[in-house]
Amino acid sequence: MSCKIILSEGMNSKTTPLSEVERRKYLGLIGAGFTAGLAGCSGDGSGSETTDSESTASQQAGDMRGGHLRIGLGQSINTLNPVMMTSVFPQRWGVGMFYDSLTRIAPDLSVEPGVAKEWSANDSADEWTFTLRDDVSFHDGGAVTASDVAATFNTVYSDDVGSPGKGTMGSIESVEVVDETTVQFTLPNSNSDFPKLVCKAYGSIVPEDVVTDADARKALGSEERGSGPFVLESFSAGDHLTGVRNEDYHLTAEDGDPLPYVDKVTIKTLPEPSSRMNALRNGEIDMIWKPDPARWNEFKNLDGATTHRVSGGLFNNIVMDVSVEPWSDKRVRQAVMWAVDREKIIQGAANGLGEVANDQPISPAYADHSGDVAAREQDLEKAEQLLADAGYPDGFDLTEEFGMTCPVPETHSMNRVAILLKEQVQQIGIDFEIETMSYSDWISNEWTKADFYVSSYGMRISGANFLKLLLHSEGGWNNESHYSNADLDTVIDNAIAETDPEKKQEYMTEAQQIIRDEGPYSIPMWQDALGVTNDYVKNFELFPVSFIEYPEYYALSGNAPTK
Repeated sequence: MSCKIILSEGMNSKTTPLSEVERRKYLGLIGAGFTAGLAGCSGDGSGSETTDSESTASQQAGDMRGGHLRIGLGQSINTLNPVMMTSVFPQRWGVGMFYDSLTRIAPDLSVEPGVAKEWSANDSADEWTFTLRDDVSFHDGGAVTASDVAATFNTVYSDDVGSPGKGTMGSIESVEVVDETTVQFTLPNSNSDFPKLVCKAYGSIVPEDVVTDADARKALGSEERGSGPFVLESFSAGDHLTGVRNEDYHLTAEDGDPLPYVDKVTIKTLPEPSSRMNALRNGEIDMIWKPDPARWNEFKNLDGATTHRVSGGLFNNIVMDVSVEPWSDKRVRQAVMWAVDREKIIQGAANGLGEVANDQPISPAYADHSGDVAAREQDLEKAEQLLADAGYPDGFDLTEEFGMTCPVPETHSMNRVAILLKEQVQQIGIDFEIETMSYSDWISNEWTKADFYVSSYGMRISGANFLKLLLHSEGGWNNESHYSNADLDTVIDNAIAETDPEKKQEYMTEAQQIIRDEGPYSIPMWQDALGVTNDYVKNFELFPVSFIEYPEYYALSGNAPTK
């Protein structure tokens, strides 16, 4: 397991963009694979609120084998299908228990070997060749080969299949088998972060005969055919998921210990925050994935529990669709941005567990975050002047004059941000009605469809490719705002293609500045990533990217109730 940087309560370590360590790591992406020696040791200052004694637990984990790890989730896992799952993070969490991908990601977002032991690119980074390990087997005993990899990616990217994963791992022109352990990807454009992108759950490797058969592929919703660290024992959609140790798993810990450490993992759906809190307190679960920030102080004072907190990249973006009035006028969008009190939103919507954002998506948890792009401080006078210049000296009522409400899920930070936003923009004469609904209704009926709303995105593993999805004219999620800026498109494309880390940083800084000054979003804060475990859970390491966890590394000490 990778090493851990410890932060005590009250410490606040920030990123120095593109440190020398980060440059060396980045260069590893385009060489012949990346070794795991630096995994977890980042220059971004992220770490867990743990004690020194807990930080040495990984050294003792060889004596902690066995037991049943129980994890509480607020959202449900409704499918195990890596091809057709939605982008909701818990679906990816569940899939990751049973499947392998070509690469893996360390907590510092460096790339590590997975099924692929090494990889390399041509000079233009638009052709990538991955060499597979020859000792990886599916749970049914069949070997994982290059044909399985090619079939998986070709299926996910097929127009006929309709996988939600198409495009999320970058643009792919073709995937070809070179030999049994070598697969070659040809991209339509250069992509220096491609080895990171293929670690996503949509890149989970499925046997060729399964992934290419429509009926067998459909059956993956309730069964698994992977090669991952756990084998499916039971699954009840929306209730629980249980996997048992894969005795033939190919990866080992840094000290050579076989993985997984635990015998069994169960993920339980507990929608109410109070239910998760009580279950942890009563020993019914051992850890909580994404605990409610509003209960953070309760968790910190809970006997026998450890809180974990790292700088994260989750953000709530206030979406203003530039294709309709009044948002088509940049001055109106900027008036909203200047009216926002960011510190109050951090306190009110995230219980203080975050940091001020500057209206663009790339937080300090990314290596290519730029500290040179300033955040706005609330300036009501400037906001009012911008509205007046745009022809709204008295403000406006979005609902009455433009027919817009602000739709948000009722039990989500999006709702809390909307309430605070309404109070703050009322000070400059803007008003609107908030429309609450279930998360499922919101994601189905409002996301990318409404003209004005508060959205939410977790951190991704490649900042440049994330910007492409969100804000590039050809991005898959650009219909959220219909924003188009030719200069930004060019800068994002250059950042994705660039293999020199210093030049890449220059492009990413320029992109962040354009989005901050011109873009369709107000982004008031970046939320920290949070986790809570009982003290007997060892080897836990919190990722800033909340859909990535590797429970095969977690161990239970002798006083765990299931040992």
